[in-house]
Amino acid sequence: TQWLKLSPPQRTVAYQQPGLEINLGGIGKGYALDQCDRILRDGGVESFLIHGGRSSVLASGRRRGQDRQPDGWLVSLKHPLKPECELGKVRLRDRALGTSGSANQFFHFEGRRMGHVLDPRTGWPAEELLSATVLAPTATLADALSTAFFVLGRERSMAYCDAHPDVGAILVAPGHRTGAWQVHTTGLAAGEWLPADDAQQTS
Repeated sequence: TQWLKLSPPQRTVAYQQPGLEINLGGIGKGYALDQCDRILRDGGVESFLIHGGRSSVLASGRRRGQDRQPDGWLVSLKHPLKPECELGKVRLRDRALGTSGSANQFFHFEGRRMGHVLDPRTGWPAEELLSATVLAPTATLADALSTAFFVLGRERSMAYCDAHPDVGAILVAPGHRTGAWQVHTTGLAAGEWLPADDAQQTS
């Protein structure tokens, strides 16, 4: 915060460095969904699915007319390397989903594929994962943790989920061969993750 001047009474932010910009893309959509959730519940609406783009989704109850179907809403996850393809589906109920990855924002540098999320420890784009999807009680938390997990990588993210039973994750990592990938899951209930037929599930 050395380059920001915050004024809570005026609810303003001033920049102390020319060219500096910030945005709330990491958690802003999730926070907005949580506010929508509160408004809908206050209005007596019990079943709904709302989203702030494909990367932030919040679900309550079940889809109308699905009383004989398993609980929840089916939400599709796109493949991080092949956005036109589906990685799998998540069955979401009374829970939120947030995804961070480099599917849409990346560039190639010296033969390496680099995304837009930077690792603050190195200053370079995070490279260990292709995407990180988090299921959490609130959309704000899901959005924040998906970005954190994308930077932390598989082992630390799975350790966090082990210590927080209300959080689950679907982590896609590069495979050993060029163009290959592996899907690692943790903290999910049976039937909550439905991988596509060609998804390379490993845990």
